[in-house]
Amino acid sequence: MRIGVISDTHDRYEAIAEAVRRLQEQRVELILHCGDIESVEAVEAFRGTPTYFVFGNWDRRRKELAAAIKAIGGVYYETFGVLEICNKRIAWLHSHERRHLKQLEHADYFDYLFYGHTHLREQHRTGRTLVANPGALFRANPKTCIVVDVITGEIKPLIIAGPARGNAEVLEEWSPVVAGDSTTSLPSLVPSERPSASSPSSVSTPALSPPTADPA
Repeated sequence: MRIGVISDTHDRYEAIAEAVRRLQEQRVELILHCGDIESVEAVEAFRGTPTYFVFGNWDRRRKELAAAIKAIGGVYYETFGVLEICNKRIAWLHSHERRHLKQLEHADYFDYLFYGHTHLREQHRTGRTLVANPGALFRANPKTCIVVDVITGEIKPLIIAGPARGNAEVLEEWSPVVAGDSTTSLPSLVPSERPSASSPSSVSTPALSPPTADPA
């Protein structure tokens, strides 16, 4: 199963539309958004693809964003999201919540942890957890998002080109992260957050024993 991961879209409507189009071309079954959406207009671009959002530090109109996300059939979390897909435990958040990031990364509970905020694409492994930042669609060069095969752990980054540069392109081939791969150690709650809307049948939100979080 393939999923798309995107972050820090910051109202860049054309880039968002292009990123969603490219992710759909890759046949992702859902999209995780790691925060900094900003406006309700940006949410509309995700209509038609099951999308799970967390809020970032620039998502200040949260009531309006929550209503817009519900209107397109999406799901939002205030702090961080937790899903189980194909028996893989996945968490994602905006990493301005540094203590949450640290706890989730070092909980040795999740198979995947995705985060935003830094506008820098990177990936590494901490114990059992593959940690990845998809990059950003604003103040990033290049602008990127990623496609993740949750079964194999392979990640395909996509460059999202602006209108003048033509179509987006694949940044690199599928790249597995193996034990021992690492980059800079990240700064680290394993809470249990409940989603604010129903999830598709292929995805479940487990009742977590170690982790838990506040519902949106």
